[in-house]
Amino acid sequence: MFVVTGAGGRTGRAAAERLLAQGHPVRAVGRSARRLAGLAERGAEVWEADQTDTAALTDAFRGADGVYAVIQPNYIPDHPDFGAFQDQVAAALTRAVAASGVTRVVGLSSWGAQHAEGTGPVAGLHRFERRLSAVPGVDTLWLRAGYFMENLLDHIDAVRTLRRISAPFDPGLPLPFVATRDIGARAADELADGTWRGTEILELQGERDVSMREATDVIAKAVGADGLAYEQISLAAFHAELRGNGVSAGVADMMAEVGNALNLRHTRMQQPRSSRTSTPTSIERFAEEEFAARYHATAQR
Repeated sequence: MFVVTGAGGRTGRAAAERLLAQGHPVRAVGRSARRLAGLAERGAEVWEADQTDTAALTDAFRGADGVYAVIQPNYIPDHPDFGAFQDQVAAALTRAVAASGVTRVVGLSSWGAQHAEGTGPVAGLHRFERRLSAVPGVDTLWLRAGYFMENLLDHIDAVRTLRRISAPFDPGLPLPFVATRDIGARAADELADGTWRGTEILELQGERDVSMREATDVIAKAVGADGLAYEQISLAAFHAELRGNGVSAGVADMMAEVGNALNLRHTRMQQPRSSRTSTPTSIERFAEEEFAARYHATAQR
């Protein structure tokens, strides 16, 4: 039996679905049983637990052959101290792993997690890696995933109304765009195989590196948006825009730091691209199946 935390999120749901499809018993853990109803229908055991509740997580992990451990990758926009929240969840997950006797863990991390600072919220994943990897007797595989393709979905309204995609990244900067469904599928496969020992790192670099300019061109073709352009905005303008949209000062600082870390190549992949570090979903497939589908659906409302 495998336990999937964050099962209501994108990578967690994908991991649970993959394991179920392979015939493995799955315990799906999340904050809302309602959001896990689809997994329950597929045969998963649903376990409602807050991600900071050590006792509940310990109970959920007992008897498991392995755990997929996730700190939600999305910001809480108005959180006053998102880093402290990350540390709370990391501490609860780590204590639960230690107390439950689980010996195999796949953890969701991020490219750039080799750095202790200068990477926005990824610094919290660096601390998570160090904390959980210190638990004795546990084989831990960290999936350092690249830049989520799903981040592009935030630009749907701007594509329709402004005919542009704006971000603080250099337009030609190669980014390892990766689909969250591929991350979840890889987490499931690694959990089921369990071939690593000790603590290992595996970067997930997507199908290929793609710049924001290239991604914009792909999206334009997928949705039929003539004249769609990519616009690089300054980090200061990006920060001000976030604050104007109600994002807390701390979270806005983190998000701006991400842009700076990428542009300076402080955040970058370290492992060579290979069949193991690559994932199957191309930016073209994502644009057609995910971006265009949502773009046209919202246009019909």
